[in-house]
Amino acid sequence: MKRNFVTTALVLALGMLLVSSPSEAGIEWGGTNAIKGTKKVNQSGMQFLKISQSARAAGMGDAFTAVSNDINSIYFNGAGLTQIKTLGYQINYTKWLADTKVYSAAVAWNTGSSRGEVIGLSVMTFKPEDMEETTIYQPDGTGQNIRYSDTAVGLLYAVKFTDKFSFSGKVSFVQEKLHTKSTSAVTFDLGSYFYTGFKSLRIAMALKNFGPDKQADAIQYFMPLYYNMAIAGEVFGEKGQPFYVTIDAESAFAVDYEQRYHFGAEAWMKDILALRAGYKHNYDLEQYSVGVGVKGTFKGSRTLTLDLAYSPLKKESGVKLFDPFLRVSVGGAF
Repeated sequence: MKRNFVTTALVLALGMLLVSSPSEAGIEWGGTNAIKGTKKVNQSGMQFLKISQSARAAGMGDAFTAVSNDINSIYFNGAGLTQIKTLGYQINYTKWLADTKVYSAAVAWNTGSSRGEVIGLSVMTFKPEDMEETTIYQPDGTGQNIRYSDTAVGLLYAVKFTDKFSFSGKVSFVQEKLHTKSTSAVTFDLGSYFYTGFKSLRIAMALKNFGPDKQADAIQYFMPLYYNMAIAGEVFGEKGQPFYVTIDAESAFAVDYEQRYHFGAEAWMKDILALRAGYKHNYDLEQYSVGVGVKGTFKGSRTLTLDLAYSPLKKESGVKLFDPFLRVSVGGAF
């Protein structure tokens, strides 16, 4: 009976998320009307900021905003970092489109203050291999290589206002280089994490990549702003028990795309092995994902984690356009 109450609450809260979807309200951000059915991907830049950097979250279909409870939170909802006891760290590898690769690292430190303040730092780099320049008159190449790279460095502050409510703010320096051209910006992320007090139900919100419009030569674009509203809770067992299952459901509003939704589940066995699955609705390439995680505990409270995520991509008319995404994360806490 108790489980039925939790499940019902999750369904009702999900309904509230769908009804309160920003795209349905026609909110205007960055000069773009968030109207259902409108895709304006070509009007935003710094697209690398959308690439998920956590194998744990990716395995859950990026439905992680209201689950955030470890170092992975720094990429999705920094307010969750207040659950780190002392120090958390992680390095990530992502095999992306066209055999490109993304690397990132993060560290967060709980200052031990009465308000549970946490300081976090994240670094991300995306560097495809150099390409040889070709022209109409020299289709075989000019002998000159074209270089491209992306970098993002973020500093985060999170604080626990009460035992149930946490808040975070993050400022990032982002830079994009294309051959001889370079553009940079400062972006801001905000996150909140709230335990409702009803069973294990929590509600979270995150605003990511908020920044000024930019211009490269004659092309003007805006930051790839994202706004997520999420709910999560345990539908079987409770945290700390030998076996429990957590689910997360959220709406994901991108300023340059239609409304999207993320759904994910994570099952922990003896706090050692985790199995994950996720689904992303209304994406051009992504849809399903699966993941696995292993956690080792030693010297009391110190932990070491290894997470893997696999995301097969949609086919176009039965033809595979790209290889699946693969992510690997190694981290720990103490």
